[in-house]
Amino acid sequence: MERPLFLRANADRWHEEAAWDADGATLLLVRVRRASGERLQLVGAGEPAPLAAAAAQAATDGVPPVGFGLLTRGTWHLVDLAAREHLALEAGPVWDWMWSRTVPPRQPGEERVGPVTGPDAAEEVRACLSRANPDTSADPADPDLTWWGYRDDAGVLRGVVAVNAPPGGPVHLSGLGTDTSWRRRGVGSAMMAGVTRWALGEHPLVHYGIWTDNDAARSIYTRLGYAVGHEVENVVGKPEA
Repeated sequence: MERPLFLRANADRWHEEAAWDADGATLLLVRVRRASGERLQLVGAGEPAPLAAAAAQAATDGVPPVGFGLLTRGTWHLVDLAAREHLALEAGPVWDWMWSRTVPPRQPGEERVGPVTGPDAAEEVRACLSRANPDTSADPADPDLTWWGYRDDAGVLRGVVAVNAPPGGPVHLSGLGTDTSWRRRGVGSAMMAGVTRWALGEHPLVHYGIWTDNDAARSIYTRLGYAVGHEVENVVGKPEA
């Protein structure tokens, strides 16, 4: 059985520890390397009802507490109560996984977009993120990430995006942000178009996640050829009483 595209596209980003399949849905226990260290998490895709059954089976099999998971939206409330108690998770934020194999139309300002390199690259990216996307978990110190950016006439970064591009595999984008003083000038469109164009020259697809209420970003990505490939709900560890 071929796994859902969401799992196949992200496979290079984790180490698979165990898997449960049910009627076309797949739940994985994976180990993810982060800048702050490794963590176990559950990742699932497929229709909610069979995915809920897979989660119940994982609980029966004694899967260890993980503290975090990504499931098809609408799955968690279908998981039986005993399994939910064992997994010690609760519903969290929802978001959309978007992907593209389509080279986008060229955007104004693309000539200002390119990799951020040099000995001060990490500091430059951090400075831009402090104005553009301070809450992102994408870390300039992460060795798996390279960064692309948009520079103004003075060479100052006004937007950045993190790129995880394993050789020959799908490219994952994260941490995209535009300096608050430069928003609504096409910076985000130029960055996404430029990095997508580059990525699709050497990789099979590009993917990115957005919060469901980010309509402005959704309109940009859709215009550039991205489509929603998976509707996701985070499940997170219950706070201690």
